[in-house]
Amino acid sequence: MRWCLVAYLFMSLSCFAIEVTPMVLTLDPTMTSQPAYSTVRNTLNRDLAFEIEVYEVDFSKKLPQFHYLDEPPIWVFPPTIYLTKNEQQRIQFRWNGNTPKTDKTYQVTLVEQVVSGQTSEVSQLTMLLNVNMIVHVHQQAFEANLVVENINCLEKQCSFDVRNFGDGASRLSEYEIIISSKDKPQLTFDKQQLKALGYDVFFAPSAISHVSIPILKEGHVDLTSPTVILKK
Repeated sequence: MRWCLVAYLFMSLSCFAIEVTPMVLTLDPTMTSQPAYSTVRNTLNRDLAFEIEVYEVDFSKKLPQFHYLDEPPIWVFPPTIYLTKNEQQRIQFRWNGNTPKTDKTYQVTLVEQVVSGQTSEVSQLTMLLNVNMIVHVHQQAFEANLVVENINCLEKQCSFDVRNFGDGASRLSEYEIIISSKDKPQLTFDKQQLKALGYDVFFAPSAISHVSIPILKEGHVDLTSPTVILKK
């Protein structure tokens, strides 16, 4: 089985060669009649041909691991894409497997192929592209069960680990963050507040995620015995 490591999984990416909207999608495996869609547009001055590969994302290690699937439970159509300059293609994603027992995450990769008819010189000089999309498979009945560990608030930032014991996934932006200490005023971040600044963290089932929050207000540096509460 092929696998690869990617350090930045859920960052918003800007690609000069191809536009993908949206890059992150969600499927409910209990509602197979409701697919998700993404649109791919070629902004390069050359034709692009892609084959599609699907990887299951494993969050059990320190860094996410991506396992290639020969027979993925996500049906992607079309399986190959050919785009001329400024042409766009709508891609359909549909769940086509057994209902999973926990929320899952998959990476769908558009792997560029050499276009038939290109000269060998052009083919050798062309840097082929890989374009990644993320598909979260989420069931409404599943919930995250988060426990905050290893809290450390020093030097204008507060960092901690979040362990998810639940069968559902969630994100930091879904919670109000309350940081308190016996010798300092309580500090609160509203839901979506950090996401609006470009920061969010994904909490996968049975995984540990690291969170680092800037503490910019005076009087909140070096908190003594801090506690962190994530409130829905």
